[in-house]
Formats: sequence, C-alpha cells, structure tokens
Amino acid sequence: MTAIFSKAPLRLALAGGGTDLQPYWSKHGGFVLNATIDQYAYCKIEPYECNCRDTHWVFKSIDLGVTEKYDFYSQKFMQGEYVDSKLKLLTNTYQYLTANIERKPVKITTYVEAPPGSGLGSSSALVVALVSAITEYYGLPKGEYDIAEDAITIERNICDLPGGKQDQFAAAFGGFNFMEFLTDGRSIINPLRLNYKTQNMMELNTVLYYVGKPRRDARVIELTSKNLYDNEEVIQATHKIKEACIEYKRSLLLGDVDKISETMNTYWKNKIKTNKDVASPELLDAYEFSLQNGAKAAKISGAGGGGHMILFTDFERRHQLISAIKERDIGRVVPFKFVKHGVDVWRP
Repeated sequence: MTAIFSKAPLRLALAGGGTDLQPYWSKHGGFVLNATIDQYAYCKIEPYECNCRDTHWVFKSIDLGVTEKYDFYSQKFMQGEYVDSKLKLLTNTYQYLTANIERKPVKITTYVEAPPGSGLGSSSALVVALVSAITEYYGLPKGEYDIAEDAITIERNICDLPGGKQDQFAAAFGGFNFMEFLTDGRSIINPLRLNYKTQNMMELNTVLYYVGKPRRDARVIELTSKNLYDNEEVIQATHKIKEACIEYKRSLLLGDVDKISETMNTYWKNKIKTNKDVASPELLDAYEFSLQNGAKAAKISGAGGGGHMILFTDFERRHQLISAIKERDIGRVVPFKFVKHGVDVWRP
C-alpha cells in the first residue's frame, strides 16, 4: 500500500464567531461566516516498516517536534483506548477511525503552517486532514459533512477540547461559507458565490496581523461558553454578533465592501462584552495601533486573547498600515490569499 497525503486549509473567522458555541447554538441557533486561506495543515500516512521489534505505530508532528511510538505491548493503545498525550489529536483520531477495522502498522506525519492558538482554526484543520487521509488509506472515504462531524466529535468529545463548530466545516468545504447551526443539531453550509471583483477587493482591503502572542484557547472559550448559560448581557451581545453576521453576508453578496468595516466594528464592540479575556492588553494595544495607522476596522480571528487580528483598510491606506506594523516590530503582517477548495487527499 502506498502513502496517502492530505491538506486542509486554515480559515479567517469573518463574522458570527461565538454563535457556534454551546449552549448558544442549541438555544438560539448560530450563524457564522468564514473564508479559507492559503495556509494548510498537512498529513501523510504510510505503511510502517521497521527492523526494530517493538515499534509498529509512529505519530510525528514536524512543527511541534514531537514523535510518539506504540507497539503490540502498548496495552491501552492496542485495546483502542484514547490517549492523553502531546499528540492526542493524532493518536485519538486514529483510534476513533480504526476502532472497528483491522489495523496495520502505520506512520502518520503532520505539519501545520500556523501555531496552535493562532486563531486560524489550525487544530481543526489538522484533524480534518487526518480524518481524510486515514479514511482514504483504509478505503473508507467520506464526504465533507461526515469529515467535519467526525472532526468535531474527536476534538470536543474525545480530546475534550473546548470550541465551536465552524473551523471543521471551513476546512472540509473551503471557500467563503455562510454557516447555519440549527437548534436541533443540524449544520447547513451555504457556499457564497462571490463576484471575483468582490473577492479581489476583500484581499486588497484585508491585512492579517499576527500580534505575537498565541491565544489562551481553553480559558477564553470555556469562560465565554459559561457566560452564555445565564449572563443576559453576554447573550444579548451574542445576538448582536449574529445580526452583524447577516449584514456581513449581505454586504459580500452585494459587493458593498465599504459596508464591511462598519459590520466589523459592531462585531468587535459586542465581542469584547462576551468575556473579559477576549481583549488582552496586547490585543487592545494592537487594535488601537491599527486604527491609528490606517485600519478602518479590526477584529480578532478566533476566540480572542491573542493570535491573529483581521484588519480592514482601503487601497490608499494599505501600504501605510503594513509599513507601520513592520516599524512597530511587535508581531508581523502575514501575507495570504483566499482559496476556494477544502480538504484534498491524494496518492503520489
């Protein structure tokens, strides 16, 4: 059997982030709009052949610099139990997908082009790439919805990682998508067919700014989810975030790019009400600095606390903004292009 490769794109969370968290979507329904970019999570799965007697399964993360090995004497692993380790996303995805089939020794290698806590959905893109490669390797290919749902199950239920549902669907489907998370648990992904001029203007007007500090994923998301149970101010703010998502979609479809900065500002004002840790001091400094140097609007891409900020500007001020960030020497501008395709899997 030959090796299988896969790659899944990362995403920019453009609008509606937080409405895909429990308990909000199960009570009120959630709307999210995101778009995938040309940064990826990669996976390779191949037969493992080793002269050493004891090693039969190898999991390797190139970007984390971690390798884990298991053999027939690894009792819990061989019994299909889930593993709590640095590479639990890799090992537990494999355990989950191969629970009812004959398992053969393999080596799984991954690489992600953005660090954990980047706010670009890197962990979910990694799991989507893993699910696609492993199921293809064992002759059990899945469609986009099933891949995303498996990734959600692995992250939320098996690995016990807090978060929403938008990242997995973004990585599976790719492109600009308006996502509906219904109260009955169903997810509906609506691809947006944008005029090419609108997409070009979105790329021209958007600056991706890594503020130099990874997000504190678990803490920020857990506190936000907790607030969504009984904090009326947070719930009302999240309602406004959902309304702004609808306006963002309308602006995109009409090609009214200038309206987007207003929508982003509405999002930010309400997002910081959902959790005191959303806007860290570093993030607030970056936000104010960006507005003072050419940005018309700014927001986080993800839960908050750090990672990447999405800055919205215009053609005349784009160069000024990028130059100011470079001179500031805190964080960096990350070049990107929007991409249309979701997860891809292939044999060399």
